[in-house]
Amino acid sequence: MDSLLKFSLLFSLLLFAGCTCDDGTIVLDESDCPPPARTLTVANWNVQILGDSKEANDTLMDFYASTMEKYDIIFIQEIRDSDGSAFPSLCSRLSGYNCSISSRAGRSSSKEQVGIAYRSDISLLSLEDFNPDSLDRWERPPIKATFGVDGHLFSVYNIHTKPSEVPAEMAALESVVVNAGNVIIMGDLNADCSYYPAANHTHFLSWTWVIWDDADTTVSATDCAYDRIIMNSNAASEFVQYGIYTAGIVPGVSDHYLVWVEISAEDDNNV
Repeated sequence: MDSLLKFSLLFSLLLFAGCTCDDGTIVLDESDCPPPARTLTVANWNVQILGDSKEANDTLMDFYASTMEKYDIIFIQEIRDSDGSAFPSLCSRLSGYNCSISSRAGRSSSKEQVGIAYRSDISLLSLEDFNPDSLDRWERPPIKATFGVDGHLFSVYNIHTKPSEVPAEMAALESVVVNAGNVIIMGDLNADCSYYPAANHTHFLSWTWVIWDDADTTVSATDCAYDRIIMNSNAASEFVQYGIYTAGIVPGVSDHYLVWVEISAEDDNNV
């Protein structure tokens, strides 16, 4: 029997009795397949004034927690809580997550923080807080969080821009973002409608805007894509899918929907 015939018979046997792995490889036993590539979901949600009043509402806090647990990493914006109890209380309702929080930021007496919840098998390698900013470029300066999981590294810049100063704050953000490795920008950027008209769309032009202008991330009748996800070329190459989560998010819960992106988490040490 020549080698070509042997190969044909073996291939036919594999097709008949074997299994096909996710990567297209045919094996005799499913256990021989390599493990599927891991992906991560990264989300942002402006929950509209998380403070003592919402903390006292167990039903609402449980809803926040159950929604957060749909994602591997989630940034929670608009934490306004002078005694610092609301976000730890929310984190205590999560199973298998670690939490971190930014400093309190804002030019007025109204201060905000950004909370981060991430699954316990994900490492928060560093958290850079641009607050205070000596140049006073933002109402609420951004943060930069760098994560590691299974050898995969990526950074997320998160900011809640001031509606009346979006173009200036976006320009300032662009001046500090380090475009190297896998980088994602996300948050309530207020980057649409009257706050950020098309004529002002001059920032991060070489990046991929995952949430497009025609999206609606607001709970009200306003049709605006205030909440955005922007990826540099390295991060965009790992893009899998994105979404705007709306289920159960009604007035009283938040005035913003949750936005998320799924990325591949291959070991590339690229940050």
